Amino acid sequence: MDIDAISKNPKYKKIDLDYVEFVEVDDIWVRSYTIPKSKTVLSQHVHTHPHVTLISHGAVEAWQDGETMGRFDAPAVITIPAGKKHAFMALTDDVTLCCLHNLRGTGLESPEIKEF
Repeated sequence: MDIDAISKNPKYKKIDLDYVEFVEVDDIWVRSYTIPKSKTVLSQHVHTHPHVTLISHGAVEAWQDGETMGRFDAPAVITIPAGKKHAFMALTDDVTLCCLHNLRGTGLESPEIKEF
């Protein structure tokens, strides 16, 4: 599936990058998202630094630079390199994912997010 086509399809719901919970410990930033309904898309965005996304409940399809990375069922860890556009679509209800950003040495005070 093409993430751009999915994002434009009105039967799929897009959620903004509002996080459910945020914690910062020793330059590690954690944002936890809950996606209540399947077929919901967490919009495509990019960071200036690498990070990992932990799928802690449910299943998602993930994209990187418009190419599918595949299906990930909890528990799963997805590595996202710096500068790569990425997006997720919930394949089950009640998906929980956590993005972990290590900002040590980056000079950033918080993770930079650029949405597309």
